[in-house]
Amino acid sequence: MATPRRKKPPVPPGFDMLLQLQPLRPVTVAKQAVTSDDDVVAVKHELERLAGGSDRLAVRLGHVLRRALDRSYDGLATGRFHLAQLSKTEKAHTGSLFEIELQKEFDFADGHDTDYQILGMDVDAKYTHSRRGTSPAWMIGPEIEGNIALVATADDYSSVWSAWLVWVTPGRRNVGDNRDAKANLNQEGRDARIPIAVNAPLPPNDLLQRPVDAYEVMKFQGLRQGQKRVLELCRRFEGNRLSRTTVVTVAKQLDGPKRMRESGGARTLLADEGFLVIGHESCYHAVVKALGLPSPERGEFIPLRVAPAAAEDPEPSFEDVHGNRWRRARRGERCTCVPTLPA
Repeated sequence: MATPRRKKPPVPPGFDMLLQLQPLRPVTVAKQAVTSDDDVVAVKHELERLAGGSDRLAVRLGHVLRRALDRSYDGLATGRFHLAQLSKTEKAHTGSLFEIELQKEFDFADGHDTDYQILGMDVDAKYTHSRRGTSPAWMIGPEIEGNIALVATADDYSSVWSAWLVWVTPGRRNVGDNRDAKANLNQEGRDARIPIAVNAPLPPNDLLQRPVDAYEVMKFQGLRQGQKRVLELCRRFEGNRLSRTTVVTVAKQLDGPKRMRESGGARTLLADEGFLVIGHESCYHAVVKALGLPSPERGEFIPLRVAPAAAEDPEPSFEDVHGNRWRRARRGERCTCVPTLPA
């Protein structure tokens, strides 16, 4: 069995045993040469098999890109949530994060000369941010020639992403004029790409879905403004399922979801505005089902204004512990209390 040629960083004397704590990955086997585009198709089919089907592959790759982008923004520490807030270096680092998240998602073996090995063939991941009106430009080095590249791009503002597989040959790459001789695919290379998904929906960035409201939420700057931002988030994103990433970005604290709960959080502070801050807890299951809402996962919330329901009201309703019926509040309706739900 061949040993991978990619060099591992040296371990100082006395630290050898720590190598045993490395995450276990599939063993890298002898490298199989890519000989035609049929091999690229075979790699695509293997990815679909690993993902559980072509539809599942698109879903999982979308989540990989969502995690890579969110790690780039580092909202917990910075409060940032979109590309224009990043430095040039941070934008470039998104590609590395994509490579890391992709390997974590599918547990690929390490490649000999590239990031991964799939069906014995070397596959390298390349990411570039989408630029409206221009073709994606991936910087591909000469060391990738002869191997397969998984090239991906995403536009967080438009909530779309695309990814292809391509056999990188000398005739499919421009001549690089930089020090590393890296260059983009030429027209022949772009034509040879085999699509995984094109303009597929990217898991939404809650704040970018409504930039005006996001501005009104995030304009409250300062370390002591976290709870104020969270309350404004609930008011302006009423009825929306908010991800944990959104909540910690707005709160800018490790336990951001605490700002949404009781004991001084949004559930307490917004109760007199009629807000029921729905979470993953079992007491909210009946509410979610009765009102036809998406079920929040752990760390997710739906801030929802509710009001007492009359027998003649046509809207869906749910029952509290006292047998009273409640419905979603109508636009402009004044609400001053919330129901008591079963424990």
